[in-house]
Amino acid sequence: MGWMRTLVVVLFAGLALAQPTLRLEEGWVRRVPGNITAAYMVLYNPTDQPLKIVGASTPIATRVEFHQTTQAGQEDHLDLSAMRRVEALTVPARGRLKILPGGYHLMLYGLREKNPQPLAEGQKVPITLRLEGGASLTFTLTAQMR
Repeated sequence: MGWMRTLVVVLFAGLALAQPTLRLEEGWVRRVPGNITAAYMVLYNPTDQPLKIVGASTPIATRVEFHQTTQAGQEDHLDLSAMRRVEALTVPARGRLKILPGGYHLMLYGLREKNPQPLAEGQKVPITLRLEGGASLTFTLTAQMR
């Protein structure tokens, strides 16, 4: 009977380890009066495998897209930035993904369709990230003017 209990414990431990996990180290949603805003965060992946984020959603917006801000015109000494959509974001194994102003960010569209009132300072905003393989994780960010 003891070996069966050990087997069950090992199986449950294996299942727990198989669940993808990310840690939110910092995060906020830019508080703006308009219909579009951005969400920022720093995610840490404590696992030995990179984790690919393939989608996101939030109840405060009709659509969430991943974007990257890039600097253009460096050779002409012009300070131009451009934004391009990216299909997925990868958090490296035992590493961080910084989704911060000037780099990657989540664009939230259709705020007015979901919220007649603008976001309030300090309002809690749930963001669900969908990982490759079907798992999803929800983090709570705070609306802030920054």
